[in-house]
Amino acid sequence: MEEEEYIRTRISSRAWCDLHPELLNEIAESLGIIDLLGFRGVCKDWRSASFTASASIESTSRDSKLYFLLHNDRDENTILFNPTTNKNYTINIPELKEATCLASTQGWLLISQRGNLFFFCPFSRVKIDLPPIQGLENTPAAAAFTSPPSSIDCVTAIIYKKNDDIVEVNVLERGASMWIKYEYDLKLNQKSFGEAKCATFQQGCLYLMDGFKKLLTFTLEDKSFEMFLVIEQSKDSNLETLSFRYKDKLFSRSNLKKQMNLGDDVTITTCGATYFGSDLEVLIHNENIEAMEGTNAQHFKGIWIQPRFFQLPPNYSWSL
Repeated sequence: MEEEEYIRTRISSRAWCDLHPELLNEIAESLGIIDLLGFRGVCKDWRSASFTASASIESTSRDSKLYFLLHNDRDENTILFNPTTNKNYTINIPELKEATCLASTQGWLLISQRGNLFFFCPFSRVKIDLPPIQGLENTPAAAAFTSPPSSIDCVTAIIYKKNDDIVEVNVLERGASMWIKYEYDLKLNQKSFGEAKCATFQQGCLYLMDGFKKLLTFTLEDKSFEMFLVIEQSKDSNLETLSFRYKDKLFSRSNLKKQMNLGDDVTITTCGATYFGSDLEVLIHNENIEAMEGTNAQHFKGIWIQPRFFQLPPNYSWSL
């Protein structure tokens, strides 16, 4: 009896980090990305065992579940909210302090931070630095990229209104060290266009929408602009159909402020996202959520994001 008790005690006190590698791999494969992040932080062996599971998460690029990432300019802690389970997770991400997200696609973020531009995966902390754009700081902007930034054919565009009359499109091809600037003169073309709310690439064409259903397109091949008005429904068979769906005011319509237990004194500027729907790509608009009038407002920024875990070689760069 004493020997049996001794064996039981010795087995139960065995360190968790001594588990067999095959068992660790099996456990890691069963975890979602949030639990996997905690799993990776236990020790070196657990981190090593998670590589296969990380690759599996990276490969599920058509999973359309979105999380919401809330951050501010004051500290490095962010809140990751899962709308499906109504769970909040606190994650330390220094790269989002004093930063603004310009685009979110398939787990990659395009970030502007104190004059610096870079692609960033917040779950693996992979970062790809880009050349800066003069005058972009503190300017409302939207952005899009044709493919993941690790792809050799990735083209990135950042768009903003230079003034009331000029829409500026900055284009950067993979490996290039300078942005190429193109301008659309609203006054000259007798057109109007509000603040850019979202952007996406479709088959070599950049689509840019404002908050008034205006659609500005820019074609990479011939560098030409064209303006359209988006109509919800029409019986006119001659009208063109968008090759993507879009959602505006998703944060407000989803009542996320209440779900996340945020107070009436909170203002949030959100960065939308693009993700694959059941049949077409879905484009989520940027959004401004105001605090209740008369309150001492706390300012936050939010990002719609698909959780991914990308891994790249050390010292990976934008240049080819």
